[in-house]
Amino acid sequence: MVIHPQRILWPTDFSTLSSLGARYAQAIRQVFKSEVHVVHVFTPVLTADIATSLPAGVPVTYDETELIELCRERLRAVVQEQFQPADDVRSEVILGQPWSSICDYAREQKIDLLIVPTHGRTGLTRVLIGSTADRIVQHAPCPVLVVKQSQQDCVHDNPPVPA
Repeated sequence: MVIHPQRILWPTDFSTLSSLGARYAQAIRQVFKSEVHVVHVFTPVLTADIATSLPAGVPVTYDETELIELCRERLRAVVQEQFQPADDVRSEVILGQPWSSICDYAREQKIDLLIVPTHGRTGLTRVLIGSTADRIVQHAPCPVLVVKQSQQDCVHDNPPVPA
């Protein structure tokens, strides 16, 4: 069996941990000449459930369209920063629940490999907060590379990339 990922998906929440996943995406991209998809999932602040439970007189004072455009700008900057050249990198801001939106995107775009970070939470914190990475692994239509920060990552800001 030959493994040759043609399309890689790297979802980002713009965190430092998330950017570690970009290193893996870039390395795999270079080896296999893959197309990289970078997505950020924007979760609407007011879902239908919350909006219907608010009293009618409560003003909603944020502009979702403006927030989405800010996310798009940040995403473009991240792509330029992490992937040079960025010719074969597609980026998109998606509205929805992170784990399900990422899995849906992977399915629709026929992604071959998904690269996601994990905070490595355990115990009660994991039970209460849940794990987006776990849900992605359970529901993804393709293999998932789960990246967690190690001591080695803390020591080496720019580890050498194999030639």
